[in-house]
Amino acid sequence: MTHPPITRLDFLGYLRCPALYVMIALMVTEALFSALTTWLIIKTGRDIVHGEFVAENLIWILATQSGVYIASAASWYFAERAGFHAFGQYMLRFAGENHAQTRLLSDRQARKRIEPFLTGTTFRSVFGFVREIEDQLRLFLGLLFNAAVLGLEIDAGLPAAYAATFVILMVIQWAVRRRLANICLDRQHQNSRVAACGYGAWDNVLTGNQYNWRLWLDEFKRTVRDCSRAQVRATMARQSLSALGGIAGLAIVFSTVTFVAFNNLGDIALLVGLATTLPRQIVMINAVHELTAGWNDVLALWTRLGSVVNSMRPQPDPNVDKRIKFDRLVLREEDRASVCSSVEEAVRLVLARPRGRVLVRGGNGTGKSTLLAALKAEIKDRAYYWPSTDRLAFRCVPTAGPDDPGALNDDEDEPRPRPPKHAGISAGERQLKSLEEIVQHTDAQVYLLDEWDAHLDPADRAMADSLVDVLAQRARVVEIARRDGP
Repeated sequence: MTHPPITRLDFLGYLRCPALYVMIALMVTEALFSALTTWLIIKTGRDIVHGEFVAENLIWILATQSGVYIASAASWYFAERAGFHAFGQYMLRFAGENHAQTRLLSDRQARKRIEPFLTGTTFRSVFGFVREIEDQLRLFLGLLFNAAVLGLEIDAGLPAAYAATFVILMVIQWAVRRRLANICLDRQHQNSRVAACGYGAWDNVLTGNQYNWRLWLDEFKRTVRDCSRAQVRATMARQSLSALGGIAGLAIVFSTVTFVAFNNLGDIALLVGLATTLPRQIVMINAVHELTAGWNDVLALWTRLGSVVNSMRPQPDPNVDKRIKFDRLVLREEDRASVCSSVEEAVRLVLARPRGRVLVRGGNGTGKSTLLAALKAEIKDRAYYWPSTDRLAFRCVPTAGPDDPGALNDDEDEPRPRPPKHAGISAGERQLKSLEEIVQHTDAQVYLLDEWDAHLDPADRAMADSLVDVLAQRARVVEIARRDGP
């Protein structure tokens, strides 16, 4: 089935939900309360000039500013809800569009490329984008409404000054965007190197081998030094740009404030309004700077979302079936041995009978596991496929975590890692319980079992073999096993 391509705009469409609309409404409310607080501060200053000050003004300022804090806290709650909605929709779409793409299981490169997006990158990207957009929208709405109040109540030049500050800072950000992006990319690369070096700490330190330990330690020191330099460059670049933006904003706005004050020296009420709003205007200058600087982060997250949507539909290696060395594989059934020349021929052999056991034999690296995955891809929902080291969800035991050592296992010439253990249950017990659950709760025409006896002791292997016999009495079983015969 061919699906239309997914774009970043499609992905952002997952954010559309009642929680998002409530979040926006609360942010508008927050900005309105903030602007109302500014207006009340100006009014209070004028009342003092005219000798009409009443304590009620302070109560109203307290109430409106409290409304700002309450609306802000509530908007974060609904932002989180919107983020989880988007992440959930992404995962559900991934599950729906990639169901039964079995050939991808043996594609190591596809798994290494895509799996990080399912286990963390997408989650972090979604919430990073939601929070960044919320921050930017909060800053924009607050500036818009507060600047409007300053323009209406004090002087129309003040909103113009903030607009000019925004334009100038955006031009600065645009001019240095490539340089800043390269510096940040280098920092990210060096951070990844440090993390990768840390992965080897456990083995190289705890084994106690002086040779390996010294090699790892030398590499770690070099990597940390490189990372430190990259981190300092990135931090200083951003902070220098931040300082430049802040100074430019202060110069523009305070020049405008000075000009307005000199032109209205006789208007005491206006001058008091200017004086009382100076702290607010300093905060607004910083908000303009944060608004312009934040778009670099928004663009970075927007770029990252491109990788997220590109991971929605992983494509299997078109040459995956060529890994199967049919001339070195034998499919044994009772006293007959067959050699197939293609996946299609293997499918015909498997479906030739409704019941019975077919044992796939061959050396390491001949593509036994790849053949089972190919059979599943061809037979589809009529077949139940149980890979060797799996993360399949079973009721009897928890699913394996992302650190499953067998996650990338294939039938190459290498030792097969044991399935992950869980508290209170061994790898063999997990395998046996999973097989019992397959027998009790599944109903397929064909069962594809990859090394179902790999980690079982003799007693458990006999129990598991009897369970496979139960399956073979009602369906066709194609198995890779370590026993001698079918």
